Amino acid sequence: MTGATMAQQILASHADRASVSPGEHVTVTPDWVLTHDLSTYPVMNRLAELGFDRVAHPDRHVVVFDHHVPSKSSLITDHLNEVEAWVREQGVEHFFPAGSGICHNVLAEEGFSTPGALILGADSHTTTHGAYGAFGTGIGHTDCADALGTGRLWLRVPETRRVVVEHTLPPHTSAKDLGLFLMGQLTAKGAIYEALEYHGEGVEALAMYERRTLSNLAVEVGAMAGLVPPDETTAAAVEDVARRAPDVVTPDDDAAYVGEVRVDARTVEPLLARPSRVDHVGSVADHVGTRVDQVFVGTCNNSDYEDIAAFARLVEDETVASGTDLIVIPGSRRALVRLNDAGLTNVIVEAGGMVGTPGCGPCFGAHGGILGEGDVCLGTMNRNFPGRMGEGEIYLGSPETAAATAIYGEITDPREVR
Repeated sequence: MTGATMAQQILASHADRASVSPGEHVTVTPDWVLTHDLSTYPVMNRLAELGFDRVAHPDRHVVVFDHHVPSKSSLITDHLNEVEAWVREQGVEHFFPAGSGICHNVLAEEGFSTPGALILGADSHTTTHGAYGAFGTGIGHTDCADALGTGRLWLRVPETRRVVVEHTLPPHTSAKDLGLFLMGQLTAKGAIYEALEYHGEGVEALAMYERRTLSNLAVEVGAMAGLVPPDETTAAAVEDVARRAPDVVTPDDDAAYVGEVRVDARTVEPLLARPSRVDHVGSVADHVGTRVDQVFVGTCNNSDYEDIAAFARLVEDETVASGTDLIVIPGSRRALVRLNDAGLTNVIVEAGGMVGTPGCGPCFGAHGGILGEGDVCLGTMNRNFPGRMGEGEIYLGSPETAAATAIYGEITDPREVR
């Protein structure tokens, strides 16, 4: 019998099994079930439809208000009020109200993301938590209601694809560029219902916020999870904040993989995902001069303090180009406070930008920077589907590419700035 991948080991432990095999269906008990304002409303109604009066384990349910923050309408506000009343009536212990930040940022900062954890979230980018060596995956509203009502959920064990990143990234490139490179290589259908395991010097050299970017993008190639083996960087990130004892899981030496992707990080350059597919990837250098009406920095992909600090350092003492709007939305209250303390929010505002309330903002097309017909946006989010942010077109790029683009009002290679 061959050894087990990280995904197999974590799912086996949460199914109270010695081992599980790819393709097998198992019933698992999650450590945490995540919902946000946008998903809690339908989930709580679905819970009632399934015949559940109570959440089985309110101490394991995490609710974060992040998508409709601030509310854009009285209808949304009514829904938020209803959700908050339900949360309190159910005794949900972990509730983070509007302004706390994006759910995935909050989970990481508040110690829910730990090695070996199983996190089920009613948000597709729950893969983010694989950066900590957890198995994080997105589930639908009915599955989420079932998980909340019973405390368990039925899952199929995925096959695992090994991603090896050799060497380290060159200057002026980031984890976002590495993630875009992999999206271009694998395509949006290249890892459907697989788990990705990230290995190699190039991954080990990434800071935790960069690993979160990489794991966040796993779902954009169809993956169920994107896991980084825990190391000293992981241990330092969860020290003093972990809400469960870390269970450090690494793959067995003889683990079986469905395939392997190898990347020489030295060859990665600043990249873009062009309209309107995440895998329509090209180099920034080949698109220099493309006019941009809006630059957006934020979302669960690139909204940590370090992401925005890297952006701010490039726009310091510069002015946002005339005719280009700059919107920056930190991923959490903690990130915003750090930016304030460092004087970096002032840097952004003095350059001509706008700094918004921690949350998802315009990423999913609800509020706070919706594009008009013919508008072009360069954003640090993870999706550029048609209509995602209104009627315009979206290019995806790194915070560094966003900074260079904001200064000149057209797509600009960050290697040419400073």
